[in-house]
Parts: sequence; structure tokens; C-alpha cells
Amino acid sequence: MQRNDSIRYFENAKEILSKSRIEDHRFTDVKYVKSACGVAYLGVLKAIKDFIEKLK
Repeated sequence: MQRNDSIRYFENAKEILSKSRIEDHRFTDVKYVKSACGVAYLGVLKAIKDFIEKLK
């Protein structure tokens, strides 16, 4: 179950990032990029936390 939680964070980050336009292979809206990075970061923290708990 915990693995699905962290994956869901990444799926949400991809969804947020898809709202930004792309011009010349670059995202044009900084707001969406920052938001997606924040959500992806939380997903990484969740995955690490779950991994450490699994080791105990």
C-alpha cells in the first residue's frame, strides 16, 4: 500500500506539470513547474519513509 501512495504523488506531479505550456522544449509557466516539483519531492520523502519503516 505505501508504494502506491508515493506513486500517486508522482502521478499528481505529472498531472500538474501537464497544465503548463511547452515552447521550444521548455515549460513556460513557472508556477506549475514549482508546484509539480514540490509534489514530486513529497513523493520521494514518502518513498524513503516507507522504505525505512520496512527495514525496521
